[in-house]
Amino acid sequence: MKTIYLPILAALACFVIVPPTWAEAQKPAGFDQRRQAMLDAAWADYQEHRDKPSGRQRFWVAEALFELGKIEDGCRMAGLGLNALVPGNKENRWMYGGNSGFVAWPGVDCYARYQQFMDEPLKKRFKDIYTGAVFYPRLSTSNHKIMAAVTRFLATEAWGAGAFKPDPFFTAEQAAGNIFNKSDPTGEKYVRSIIEDTVKFGPGEYASRPYGAENVLPLLTLAEGSRDPEIRQRAALAYEYALIELAPAYLRGHLATFSPRSYPDVETQRPRGIAALAWAYFGGIAPDNLPEQWALRAATAKYRLPEAIQAAGTDRSQPYAYRALINRWALYHFVNRDYVLFSRSPKAATGQFMGQSYPCGVMWDEPDAARGSHLWITNPAADDNAGPEDNRPNKIHTHGVTKFEQEVQHQGALLFVFDIPADFRNPYVLAYIPGGCRAAANDSRAARRVFLHYGSVLVAVASAHPFEWNPQSGIRAPAGTPHDGDSEFRVMATRTALAIETALPADFPGATPQEKLEAFRKAVLAKSKIEFEPGGAGGKPRGRYTDRAGNVLECTYDGDDKVNGRPMDYKNWPAFESPWTSQPQGGNLVVTGGGLVRTYDFKAWAVSESK
Repeated sequence: MKTIYLPILAALACFVIVPPTWAEAQKPAGFDQRRQAMLDAAWADYQEHRDKPSGRQRFWVAEALFELGKIEDGCRMAGLGLNALVPGNKENRWMYGGNSGFVAWPGVDCYARYQQFMDEPLKKRFKDIYTGAVFYPRLSTSNHKIMAAVTRFLATEAWGAGAFKPDPFFTAEQAAGNIFNKSDPTGEKYVRSIIEDTVKFGPGEYASRPYGAENVLPLLTLAEGSRDPEIRQRAALAYEYALIELAPAYLRGHLATFSPRSYPDVETQRPRGIAALAWAYFGGIAPDNLPEQWALRAATAKYRLPEAIQAAGTDRSQPYAYRALINRWALYHFVNRDYVLFSRSPKAATGQFMGQSYPCGVMWDEPDAARGSHLWITNPAADDNAGPEDNRPNKIHTHGVTKFEQEVQHQGALLFVFDIPADFRNPYVLAYIPGGCRAAANDSRAARRVFLHYGSVLVAVASAHPFEWNPQSGIRAPAGTPHDGDSEFRVMATRTALAIETALPADFPGATPQEKLEAFRKAVLAKSKIEFEPGGAGGKPRGRYTDRAGNVLECTYDGDDKVNGRPMDYKNWPAFESPWTSQPQGGNLVVTGGGLVRTYDFKAWAVSESK
């Protein structure tokens, strides 16, 4: 067995880009092909918008131009990127003492990695702007914190701690933003702690489409831009760890997993944000607007994902369960070739709440971006777009998740139990039903059931309380533009249970979608059952669901969860468990794939690989 201690300065230098041979070019597109597509798209976008570049990814585009050997254009684009950081500019609304990390962090990344191509005036401009800036304060959300800390840390490495003095443009109050924090002015303490926390708990805002990449890619910035060998090494391993966490939950463009700070009713299988980063490494449905994706940073990196990890993100030939303990949530995913049913439980740790969280449910293969492909159930944190934002606490986007729901899952069946306060602003359960189904059976009135055929998955929804689904209802409070045919229903009960059961269409007879759905419907109605005990005053609600195979799921709110009579052991929930990944809490991570076994020891910060 060979042990690799990733002194990243040397390790990353070994990752060279070799043009594919003719035979390799006939294989399905891999990372290098996707990388080239991103670089080419950046060049095309730059040529089209040369005089008025779009978006806030100017530094990523500059890096792509450097990688393509277009040095003069890369320097020009880097200069345009700096325009948004000049004191008093009209491009950046966060310049006045707030966090400009979305622009400033890519800029310092660009400087740290490509300054050898820059002339002295451009280098001086970087120095003057970054040492006089006030965009470094430690703010509230984790993406703001890591972007600000990494930016201040690398800027300090570049120009020295004594170089920083707020530009006279800023007021005394704004000038406090010239440092990260009083006890950590350069951000180094936070940089070191977030690297440690990532391999213990997962990255901040895990799998968040809008913000996940901004929690993960700064680690790559440290791995390739810091001058400290230890930080480079550890940041590289933390970045790789974050990618491994995403891999078993990835389905050809979907990140089918519970996530904080995501907006469920606007997503499709076409990836964006952190999902586009997963696409860069694992493929699938390509994102729109490649030059505007955070994944463009992966295209300019020397880093290459090890072969042992590839299968975890791509092999969907056999069904499997993926369990993980991420951000103290016990996550469960059932991946069945063309769809993923997923859930989370707060019972592995203290209860948490973030209104922008991604509801649990099912995602499926649906390459048509005009159709949604995420059916979910939740007690919505916000469900009203009318009038002032009085029904959207803290200005959260619809619909979100509250702390009044808990779940238990076994393979393709998922049981929800709700205990919603009677005076809560949304005292009901919301189910979101995407349009685009190939067949449907609406048994909401007769049997409190709905059956749907989405081409690659069959879905049954059952409720313990009455409801009525109107497929033409539309969406009352969408976070974005709904897809054609999207609808919803509400179960008007504060204590209740709902369940989702899933299957592959190929598992049922029939020549048409309607015939297959009817066979599935008959099997579910004949064998399954949903039961609910409200618990009475001061008691705990309890739900039970028996699926068509006879498996019994039980969930007692703030009590035990059981599957077939056996309690779920959340205390010993694995940090990783899938066909390719294994890690007990506090132990080594082992990844298997491509005939290789890769072992991570985060106490020694070492990785070994063997055949």
